[in-house]
Amino acid sequence: MNKGLQRTALAMIIASALTISAAQVAGASVSTDNASGSTAHRAAVKQHPILLPTAANQWAQSTNGPSPLQPPAPPCPENGQLPSPFSNCGLPGFPAVGQPYLGNMAYWGGHVQVHPHVYLILWGWGQPGAFSGPCRTERFQERTIHVTLKCDPQGVGKRMADFVSEMGGTQWAGVQTQYYQDVKTATGTKRQFIVNDKNVLAGVWTDNTNRITKKVTYTNMAEEAQRAAAHFHVAKKDLINANFVIAQPALFSDPQAAKQGYCAFHDYTQKEIEGGIYKHVTAGLAYTNMPYVASQGTGCGANLVNAGAAGALDGVTIALGHEIEETVTDPGAEDVLSDGTILGGWFDPFDPEENGDKCAYVGDNFGLTDPSNTGEPGSAGNMNGNRGDKFPVQSLWSNTAAGGAGYCAGAGTDLPF
Repeated sequence: MNKGLQRTALAMIIASALTISAAQVAGASVSTDNASGSTAHRAAVKQHPILLPTAANQWAQSTNGPSPLQPPAPPCPENGQLPSPFSNCGLPGFPAVGQPYLGNMAYWGGHVQVHPHVYLILWGWGQPGAFSGPCRTERFQERTIHVTLKCDPQGVGKRMADFVSEMGGTQWAGVQTQYYQDVKTATGTKRQFIVNDKNVLAGVWTDNTNRITKKVTYTNMAEEAQRAAAHFHVAKKDLINANFVIAQPALFSDPQAAKQGYCAFHDYTQKEIEGGIYKHVTAGLAYTNMPYVASQGTGCGANLVNAGAAGALDGVTIALGHEIEETVTDPGAEDVLSDGTILGGWFDPFDPEENGDKCAYVGDNFGLTDPSNTGEPGSAGNMNGNRGDKFPVQSLWSNTAAGGAGYCAGAGTDLPF
C-alpha cells in the first residue's frame, strides 16, 4: 500500500467516527427550540462570503504556519449550532495539507438548487482597458446561446461558457444528487433531491452597458446579479435555482482577491448580513464572484491537472466548478437570520466546509516538488463533459463514498473500492 492509500485508510477510519456525530447534529440543526437555539445564538449571522482560498492560504490554514497574506476569517456559520465541546468555528487546521476535511456533511434545513440554472455574466469584458495587450473578437455558440466577446485574449470567457454548458449530466455533477431539501406540504414533509440536469447553462450576458471599475466591490457584484436577473427575466419564484456568476475581466478583476488570498467565492443576498452591504439589493440572490483566475496562476490551480500550455486554464474551471457546486448544495451560504431562520443547506458541522471546500487541493503538493497533483485518491482530474470535451475539476465531497464514511469523488480519481 502506498503512502497515499495509507493516509486514505486513516482518513476513512476517522471519517467513520465523525459520521455518527455529524448525523446527530444534522438531526438537531433544523430546530430552534433546543438549547443551542437561544436568543443570543439566533441573533448571530455569518459575516463573510464562502471563500475558496488560494493554495498559499490553504497551506497556511492547514499548517497554522506563517503567511504573508492576511485573509478574512475562515468560513464559519457563527450560528451557535455546534455541540459542546466544539467552538462555533469547528476545528481549524484539522486536515493535513493536501488531505480532505474529514467527516460527512450535515443538512441544516435551508434550500438547495433542485434544478440548477447558471447564468454567466461577462461584466465589462468589452470596456476599454479591460485587458492589456492586443485583443481579438471571439464568437462562439453554446447550444442555442450565441456569444460575441469583443476581447478574450486567453479564451477564458469561452472556456467558462463551454464548461458550464457541458457539466450537466456528468459523473462529476452527479455527486450532487445525493443531497436534498425538506419541503413542508399539506400532508407532511417532502424530500426533494437535487437533479443532475443536462442543460445547466441558462444564459450568457456580455454586459458592457453597466460599467465595472477597478474598485469593484461585493455590493457592486450583487447589484450586477440583480440586473442580470432582470435581463434574463428570472421570475422571483425561480431565483431559488439560479446562480449568477459575475465574471470579471483581467484589469477590472476583484481587487480583494489577490490582496486577501482567495480565488473566488459565492454568497447569498440578505439585507441584515455582512454589515448591510446587500440592504439595497433584492434578497435571495445566489451569486458567484468569479475574478480573472488566470491572473493568479498556480495559486488558483493553473497546471494542477494538466502540464504546460494545456493546463494554463486549469484553475478557471476548477474554481468555477467549486463555486457552482457549493451554490447548488448550499445556496444560502451558511447564513442564519436574526429570527433564527437557518438558510444554510449542506455543510460540515464541525469545521463548516461545503462540498467543494472539503476537497479543495486534495493531493496537491503545493509546489513543493512540482505544480501538479500527486494522484492521491480524491484529487483533481479531467472531467468528461456531456459533449465529449475534457475539463479539469476538483473532486466533491460525497457522503455515500467509502461505504458511507464519505470521501472526495467525481473527478475520475475516486477511491478504488
